[in-house]
Amino acid sequence: MSALTGAAAVAGCGGDDAGGTSSNSPGATSGGAERDCSLKHPVCTAVTSDCVAVHDNQGATTLGLRMAQLTITKPDVLASGYVAGLVTQGLTMNLPQCNLNGTGTFSWLLEFDTTTGKLRTGGAMPTVDPREGYCFANMTAGEFEIAPTEIDAPLTDGAWSGEAETLNVPIFLETSPEPIILPLHQVRLTDAKVSADNNCIGRYNVEGLEWDNACLPGQDGDPPAFINGGKLAAFITLEEVDRVIVDAVKQSLCVVLSGDIVKYGTGADTNTCKRDENDQIVLKGDWCSATNSPATDDCADAYALGGEYAASAVKINGLCPQ
Repeated sequence: MSALTGAAAVAGCGGDDAGGTSSNSPGATSGGAERDCSLKHPVCTAVTSDCVAVHDNQGATTLGLRMAQLTITKPDVLASGYVAGLVTQGLTMNLPQCNLNGTGTFSWLLEFDTTTGKLRTGGAMPTVDPREGYCFANMTAGEFEIAPTEIDAPLTDGAWSGEAETLNVPIFLETSPEPIILPLHQVRLTDAKVSADNNCIGRYNVEGLEWDNACLPGQDGDPPAFINGGKLAAFITLEEVDRVIVDAVKQSLCVVLSGDIVKYGTGADTNTCKRDENDQIVLKGDWCSATNSPATDDCADAYALGGEYAASAVKINGLCPQ
């Protein structure tokens, strides 16, 4: 139970190498006079941006960005605890020189074509060096087909929104070759704006991070590493997430969502959601998939997913080879 409800710690210090520190740490000078969290290492400043971009989109007609932070706001059980920790650790880029001490194994890409007004979005395979770029995952994981989707999302002075009917987003972890799948439906990306230099959605939280905490975000996300600049909404069905197994805890994502593995789990070695005599999942969600609206007494087969995100420019290298 504690594995499902305890927050995953994200710790470490910025430096030239993972786990190391140097005079190139944020705010440092040769005399150590400055104690702010501005980024000064050449890796962090090679591209001028407000969001630690590692590729320069300025002047380009095709803009590649990667979500740098995803703050899940609902359902509550995913907003904190084990899964939230996995999301934060995986989504945080593996650039310790810039105080981004994640694994970088979970990537959600946004690729805008400004000439057609289209957005291609989806998950990416992990990459060792984020500066080398990312490719869209193009594979099958169990029953789920993973590939980017293209939607209408024209930029109007940088502002944009878009909707996708379905999108299976893979969360890759260091501990497992098989990703955790988020099978999203009626995905809405709203209230977002690409910066004037085309390199950011949102920005790095330079003024909110604390020198005394090595300029790292708080373990509970307060303060956050980034100031979010866009919103995400979708829903996930209980039937689908009951077939998504979180190997690290041997629970289906349905059981994790329940928040009560004893009441709603079968107790099997791989714990899935308990079902009634009609083979229907006992757990009730807060959403109805048939109407894409809040749950009723007659329809409560899904959970609404909500969140906010920031994104930074990266190089996108097309589809990954199968």
